[in-house]
This record gives sequence, C-alpha cells and structure tokens, in this order.
Amino acid sequence: MQQKLQYRPLLGQHDIRVIRLLTPVDDPVHATGPVHCEIVHVALGEADVIANAGNATKGSNGTWPVSVDTAVDSQSKTSQPTGFNELFEKSLVERMTPLANLPVVPYFEGPSCLRESPPKVGDRTVTAWNPSQDEEASLPWRYTWGDFVALSYVWGDQSIRREIIVDGIPVSVTASLEGALRELRHHSRIQQGFLLWVDALCINQEDLDERSAQVAKMKDIYQAAWHVVIWLGPDENRSDLATLALRYMSLHSEDEDVLDKLYKHVEFYVVRLPFMQWKHAHTSLRIRKAVLNAIYHLLARPYWRRLWIIQEVVLGSRNSPVICGNSSILLKDIFNALRVMKADGDALGQYIIFAAKGSSKTHQRWNFVAEDTYGISEKLWERPIAITALKFFDLDLSALHNGVYDCLLVSREANATDERDRVYGILGLPQIANTIQLIPDYNRTAPETFILFSARLLASGNVNGLRLVNSPIPAIGTRYYKSTHFSRPRSPKLIHDHRVVHRGCEHGLPSWVICWSCPRNPAQPFLDRTRSLSLLALPPTTPRITDDNVLIVKGVVFDTITTLSACHATESDKSYPRSAPEPPKSAYGDRAATREALARTLTGDFESKSDNASDSENPDLDNPSLATAVMHPTIWDMGINGIDNNIFGLKDFYQRNRALQLFDGWTLDSLVRDLSRSADIGRRVKESARARPKILRVTMAHREALTQAMRALGWRRLVVTSTGFLGLVPAAAREGDVLAVVGGCDAPLLLRRVGGDGVGDGVEEKGVEIGKGRFQVIGEAYVHWVTGREIQERVEGGVCKVEDISIC
Repeated sequence: MQQKLQYRPLLGQHDIRVIRLLTPVDDPVHATGPVHCEIVHVALGEADVIANAGNATKGSNGTWPVSVDTAVDSQSKTSQPTGFNELFEKSLVERMTPLANLPVVPYFEGPSCLRESPPKVGDRTVTAWNPSQDEEASLPWRYTWGDFVALSYVWGDQSIRREIIVDGIPVSVTASLEGALRELRHHSRIQQGFLLWVDALCINQEDLDERSAQVAKMKDIYQAAWHVVIWLGPDENRSDLATLALRYMSLHSEDEDVLDKLYKHVEFYVVRLPFMQWKHAHTSLRIRKAVLNAIYHLLARPYWRRLWIIQEVVLGSRNSPVICGNSSILLKDIFNALRVMKADGDALGQYIIFAAKGSSKTHQRWNFVAEDTYGISEKLWERPIAITALKFFDLDLSALHNGVYDCLLVSREANATDERDRVYGILGLPQIANTIQLIPDYNRTAPETFILFSARLLASGNVNGLRLVNSPIPAIGTRYYKSTHFSRPRSPKLIHDHRVVHRGCEHGLPSWVICWSCPRNPAQPFLDRTRSLSLLALPPTTPRITDDNVLIVKGVVFDTITTLSACHATESDKSYPRSAPEPPKSAYGDRAATREALARTLTGDFESKSDNASDSENPDLDNPSLATAVMHPTIWDMGINGIDNNIFGLKDFYQRNRALQLFDGWTLDSLVRDLSRSADIGRRVKESARARPKILRVTMAHREALTQAMRALGWRRLVVTSTGFLGLVPAAAREGDVLAVVGGCDAPLLLRRVGGDGVGDGVEEKGVEIGKGRFQVIGEAYVHWVTGREIQERVEGGVCKVEDISIC
C-alpha cells in the first residue's frame, strides 16, 4: 500500500513550500532512475530578502542557458543557430555539395560554467555541473534561504501516473510532471541550487482552505520566482525541428523581407515572341514539410490551451525558457516567430495545418458542428500570441479598460478541470488584479463564483463582459448535396440531418453574468477597437445590481432591427432571410456609398494594410482596398479556391440571401452586382474594350478580404435597422430586438425586451418606446456608423436619450 505524503501546515503569511530536486551534483545516481526531491518550507517576506540583493546575486543576469549551438555567418559576422539548412528544401546542387564546416559558438552568451551541456540518458551524454567552475559562487542568493523557479506545465491525463520519491516517500504524479522533473535535474540552474515551486506538490490539494489561500498567492509566487520555466512535454514529432524553425523566424522577424526568406519565387517565359508572350510564375514554400508538421504539433500541444498557463506566462520573464524534451527556446523567440506566422496566416499558417492534417481537415476550419476546430484554424497560432501579448502589454492605468476584455477572451477559450478556475486562474493577471478584488474560495459553487466575479467586474465600471453572452445559434442542416460545377455554383440541395450548433447558456444565470461552464459562442469576437464607444459622454455612474439580480446601467437605446439575413447557408428555419414589410431608405446615401458601407459591415470594418490602395487605373486588379476586394462579384459567385470551398463561403451566404431586400429598391443581389451599371451602355462598352481578364486575378487583398468577411459573418446575421443602417448581430437575433450602447462597453449590444417595469422612460420611435422595460442581453453587435461621436450627436439632437437600462 502506497504511503500518503504528509504536509506540515503553512503557518506564516508569506510561507510557501518549494522542492529541492536532487541532481547528479548531489549523487551521480540521480542522473538516471526515479526522480528524488525534498519539500522545503520557505518565506517570501521582505525580511527574507538579502539587503544587497538589488546589486548582484546568483542569476541576477537573468540568463537561463539554452542548449543550442550557433554558427558565425561569414557575411553578416553575426552568430546564428546552426542547422538552419535542415529547415529548407535543398536544390540538386546543394544536395551534391557538402556543407562547409563552420566555427561553433554558444547560442546564449552567459557564464561559461552555466552553458548547457546536453545530458545523455541511454544514448545521451550526461555532464554534471561542476561547482568549482561556478563564476557566481561568490555571489549571494536573493533570499536568506536561496532562490527558486516556478514550473509552468500541463497536468495531462490524470490516469497516466508515474512514481517519484518525495522526502523518501513514493508519490504518484502525472506523467507530465514526472517528465518535467526528470529533464530539469540535468539543467545547470537547478544543479546550481535553485529550488522549484510546483503546484501539484507544493500545495496540499486535498485541503480546500489551503488550496484557496495558495491560489490567491499565486500571483505573488510567480512574480517572486527568479524565472518561470515552461515545460511543453517530451520530445515528440520532431520538436527539435520546430524550435529551430521558430528560432529562425524570430531571428529574422524584424527583417522587411522575412517572408521572402521563407518562399521561393519562380518566374520564366514559356513563350517570348515579339507579338506573343507567355510568362509562368509561381511561389512555393522553401520550408520542408517535415518542419511544418513539427511546428504544427508543437503549437497543438495541450499546454497552450491550459487555463493556468495564462497567469504563469504573463507573470514570468520575457526570457522565460521553454523546454520541450531536450530542446529549449526563449519565450520571446516563440512570440516573435508567431507574429511572423500571423502576418501570413492565410498562406504560411494554412501550409502548416495542411502539412499535418491534409486538405480535407483544413477546409473544415469554419465548421464548428463536426468537432473542435482549434487544431485546424488560426487559433493554433493566435492563442499563444494572445497569451504572450498579455505579458508584453504595457499596463497603463489611464488606458481604456486596461486590456481586461483580452484577458476574458483568452480565459474563455481555455481548458480547466475545475470550472471555478476559469475565474480564479486569471485573478493574478495585472489587468484583472488592478480591476477586481476577489479571494478564491473553493467552498463556493461554480454559479456563485460566476455571479460574484461578474458583479465585481461590473462594479469596477467595466461592462465588456456583456459581450461574452452565450446566446444560442439556431439549427442548421449538416447533410446536403452541393454541386461543384465550375461555371455556375449552386446552393446546397437535399438538406437534412438538422442539428443545433450552440444552445447558449443553460444554467439559468442572469444574462449579465459570464457563464464559464458553457462552451463559448463560436462567433469570432469583434476585436478592432478603432471605433470604440468610449467617447460617449455618459454620466460617470457605476452599474448597480438590485436585490432581484437586475443590472441597472446607464446607456442609450438607439435603434431597432427590422431586416435579418439567414445566419448560414443551410439554416433550418426557412423563414430566413426576412425582409422588412417597408424597407427603409439607405442612411448612407447613394448606391456607391451603400456598397462601401456593405463591404465595411461584412468585414467588421477591419483595418487592412491593403486599404492604402494604389492610384492605378485598375485598382480592383492591381492593389484593391479591403472594401473593393470583398465586393468583387466573382468572389460572391465562385469564391476563392482553397479558402471558402466549403459551406461557409460568401458564395453560399449569397445564394441563401441574394433576394434579401436590404433597402427600398435595393436587394443584396443588386448591391453586390452593382446592377445599376448594366444600364450604362457606354460604360459597358468602354470596359469591354480594355484588356481585362475575365477570371478574377486573385491577390492577397482578395484573400484577406474574404477571410475577414467569413470571420465577421460566421454565425451572425446581416441586418438592417429601422433607420436604414447596416449591422452584424448574433444569430439569435429577432425582429424587434433593439441596439444599445452602454457606459463601459466598447461595442454596441443587442438587447431583447422581456417585459417588466423599466426604470427609464424610453425613446419613442414609430409610436413605440424602444427603451422601455427590462432587457435580456443577446450579445455584441456591429453597426456601421456607431461611434461615440455619432451617438452623442443623436443624444444632443433629441433623437434618443441617456437613461437607465434594466438587464435581467
């Protein structure tokens, strides 16, 4: 029978437990075999800090040696990691020519005694750290008892267990933790004497009171640690190649031609005669498929989706080491490399997914019904970027809402064993800690925790949590026949097997409460803050919650929805799309301005680098703006192969909603095709005389426009308001739902009247007081015109008023 580990209580306010990991320096027997460690009680109080620790202490240079060799570039005279040639496809000449022997120098400059010597277990050489060569031997520790690092890792499958020895007692831990400790005992900083904090061993998980107290201290623990060491797991799927590739992209991330280094451009003339020329051009990726596959599996590891790593990564150092098997890399290198990938996500990112999953899976990235799409979508690189971006976030107390919404988004998509940890796991983030004061208590139920967290967030004046409401998504048909005829694509036929995509929150919580138990709504959030509503001059009041759990918040109800599109090409409810009985006039003016507004709405007014179009004669072909590119009729007819050749493309949205009457006299079809031009015979003749290709010349602007439109439209409805404005709203929207802006929220909200006595007097529109009564939040919305200035002008003009809005 296995003996149970006995914990001594933590008595002092600053007391924590750490472990001393036994290494080959203590005894050569620890180079292999079971992991041995000892639990040590230490304190993090000011009295335990050495007085001169602000000068030079062990590890004060901040370096954690990385076990990678580099070579000196003969041209730039700079040191670069060796092995980069392994990343790229070789030409025939390169394969026949042996590589020159280049001098090798350490990748990470630091004390010579601390340069990593890759240990060997089995076929791996183990070189123990030599204390006699310690250049920091004469330096003191930061604390009277020494110093420590904190481990960030994913617990992994709880059923797969390994045994380690703690204080002479065999203890069962997860295989992930055992692997991390087994690897760390060979690293020089641990051999130098740095202790280790690990949540699974240093917290008595069975004592709920201690667990609550220690979780509340985790912010202080990770900030006090000399380094946060990130353990991704054992060496699998050539993770050494992945770290090498990420380091290469990081090394060149500041180069203007960084992407050109990853691609091979080929151009040659097939035919070149005086009156006939045929030029062939194509671009291919130079990186080997094996490298792309390795990058994919590194980014797809469960670590990046674990909830607690958000706080652990953010509170660590920019030079935090990331260890994966025998390979290691700095966190800042991963961040720089992923930014390169994000800049070319529709090309480089999809190459990576395609290399590991193939074309069939890659094309399903918009299908939230079949399975979890994390591993086949842009989330693969966007989530690690979002986490590390929180770390590099320049916290400014005067900044708009301090990035709290970003923290909520990252936490919303994380995986946690205990639902309450979705709240407790982000309390230590600087953005949250400066906004909310909440002490973890595992004696509370999950619903009680969610209500308390939302109430505290609202009390701080930040109302952005209302944007994360879990509203349902109607059923769609998941089995259908779809013609793939090239010249005239057809809408899906024979649709059956109707399934509900998302049921919304089913826990009976008020709509102002963020429910962390339900799966997130699959619609992509509106992240562009260029049109923030913070300029709205609302009275400086704090939202309040009544005894019957009704939220009272200052805001403006400014419009009503009258026209709604179908949210999906195979939406089961055949009554969609729904046109208003009396379509309004376009509030944007003439057809050209309305088409521009439609394009901006379809992309959520995404700001693109392509928006600075050239002044060429044919901007649609040469360098189209995002708005111009997304309105090209060919995209709506046929899409772009490789991006929207599934059911979620613009062409499928168009087939379902082409007859939708958006405005008086204008349908979606007439605006997309710009049918007014058909009567302009002179223009048609003039254009036909130009040497314009009849097939769309696809540019990066077209691909970017289509991708942004698909992200903005996904699981949303295109709507027209009663005053003639276009917008995007959640799929749960109905006729009569109202649009409102509230103080402390950066996006308009879609509200639904549920009856009851309203606090405000409402605004009369066509004989109906649209601000009267209690409301339920349906979700965030986008309306093309709504900024703080326009809302303020409406209030000053008496069109609408600032009032108390009751949300239940």
